[in-house]
Amino acid sequence: MQTKTLAGKTLDIVELLLQVNFNAAVLLVLISSALSMFGGAIYFEDNSDLYGPLANNLRLMMFYLSLVQIAVYSFYLYGNSPAAVAGLGVFLLLLTASLGFYASINQIEIDEKYAELFLYAGASHLVYGGLAAFRQDRHGGSSASRGH
Repeated sequence: MQTKTLAGKTLDIVELLLQVNFNAAVLLVLISSALSMFGGAIYFEDNSDLYGPLANNLRLMMFYLSLVQIAVYSFYLYGNSPAAVAGLGVFLLLLTASLGFYASINQIEIDEKYAELFLYAGASHLVYGGLAAFRQDRHGGSSASRGH
């Protein structure tokens, strides 16, 4: 009995850490999207001369990504759907590979920090959303701890 309680508390602590990491990833995506859209060189290198007209493609992609992030996060909070978070995680991981393909097709170098951002955010979303969906299914549809 004591072991189950300890295991349950350990899982709760792990879930809390994953939730903090997930929320940090959401903020990082939104902040870096804003910086990228407005040409801020704080996080990403300012390669507007290198990208030329393609710079607007990346900025538009980051704008759409921020809208999707807000929509999925809202759907998760108000619609009780952690599977949507996991789905966005898979999308972000696929976006990491797609960005490399985009760069090779257009024969340009894209700042590696974009791939790092998508990899980190995708893994964070997938792990946290997957665990929350698993716990939700296990508890008969009750909400996993969402921090509100």
